[in-house]
Amino acid sequence: MYDPVELRLSRRDFLYAALALPGLGLPAQTTGPVSHFVEYREVEALLRSGAFPAVRGLTAATWPRWVRERDAAIRARIQKGEEDTLANFVLFGVSFTNQKRLTPDVTNPGETDRLIRARVQSFVDAVSRPGNNERLTLLAGLIKRLGYSSAAGEERERLSEYVTDNVRRYLTEQQTYEKTVAQSVGNDTTSSFATTAEIYKNRGLSLDTDFRPNFAIETALGEVKRRGLLRSVRRVAIIGPGLDFTDKDSGFDHYPLQTLQPFAVVDSLLRLGLARPQDLRLTLFEISQPALDHVSKAIARARAGQAYSLQLVLDRNRQWSRSALEYWQRFGLAIGSDAAPLPLPAQVTNADRRALSVRPAVVTLMETQPINVVLQRMTLRPEQQYDLVIGTNILIYYDAFEQALALSNLDSMIASGGVFLTNDVSRDFPGTRLRPVGIARVEYSSKQADQVQIYSRSTFGLQLPPA
Repeated sequence: MYDPVELRLSRRDFLYAALALPGLGLPAQTTGPVSHFVEYREVEALLRSGAFPAVRGLTAATWPRWVRERDAAIRARIQKGEEDTLANFVLFGVSFTNQKRLTPDVTNPGETDRLIRARVQSFVDAVSRPGNNERLTLLAGLIKRLGYSSAAGEERERLSEYVTDNVRRYLTEQQTYEKTVAQSVGNDTTSSFATTAEIYKNRGLSLDTDFRPNFAIETALGEVKRRGLLRSVRRVAIIGPGLDFTDKDSGFDHYPLQTLQPFAVVDSLLRLGLARPQDLRLTLFEISQPALDHVSKAIARARAGQAYSLQLVLDRNRQWSRSALEYWQRFGLAIGSDAAPLPLPAQVTNADRRALSVRPAVVTLMETQPINVVLQRMTLRPEQQYDLVIGTNILIYYDAFEQALALSNLDSMIASGGVFLTNDVSRDFPGTRLRPVGIARVEYSSKQADQVQIYSRSTFGLQLPPA
């Protein structure tokens, strides 16, 4: 039976805001066990449960090919996500143009069209000479892979047409998702997770991130501690920590690329007294090469004694809840010290700024693991298994069977009595000892809320259903 932290909130408006954008080298540095594609025998209970008619015909002989084809299809969605990021960057970025951002207050169709055309032109000009702008450099690589060029003349005109079409495609899809959420959820505050659990299963995979889900995770960790589900955390895995690229809601791009969730999790664990730095290790499960590269470079710099800089910008045009605002104000204080924030561009008004210098010793707690948790797992000894696994805004991009596979893979890597926290899944799946034991609900603002499902890994074994 659930023992939730009670707040009467809706997920609908949060989902509106979470139409998040994917982002788009030093090879990623990994340590420890190597991942492998999940084998038929490892998910036989799930397949034999009869809960997923679409895959009922899979056998031990056909399973290996199916798994590899699904893995290729999932990874192909990364590029679609990069194109979404490109659209978002053109609409809301401030590092490449002085044009106004296309914010919700721009409602006149003529003004919208003018801004899109002006911003596309600014982007096409800027991407031809990205300089030290990391985001432009990544997007220039995407453009090249798509077969376009920013060279002057016809090539640049062709690129402008593609970028314009891509922006309009993105806006149309966004409106469709918003209508789907509204129709599915309405004003319902109790079943919104169930009705939107697979809403992005055909969308490009998202990389972008901001501070809000980390507030929800800290709230859930407080509930985990209160209930005694975890007393000490030594090994943590974070699924898809992503990069702070830019987005329409709370993201900006006038500072260097950064990742937030790994630092937020360490910060929360230390603040809550659930971990000690000398005992803690974080593994980052990621399939995005830019994110893997970013973290690997940060770890290398930290080993040379260099701190990690975090820029935190809070949009004051939103009516943030008191608890969310307090979280933003204390974010990172257990892992670093205050630093001088970068100045805001002219297009960004009514915003608060903070900056942090994260201690190198915190960065070196991390290691990367390039793994698709839907279809891959690691074989771990008991002492290597994870006390805590976190995945926010991840599983919502997959269908029910893929979510069940992911939970099965995570189940195999979580220690007995360990905890999985997610704001995506709201159901039980057969073939796993992960069981929902509570819900932590949070309010970000007057129109945005979220809830984190708390799963605990049971110590009881599973029985296969009759053949």
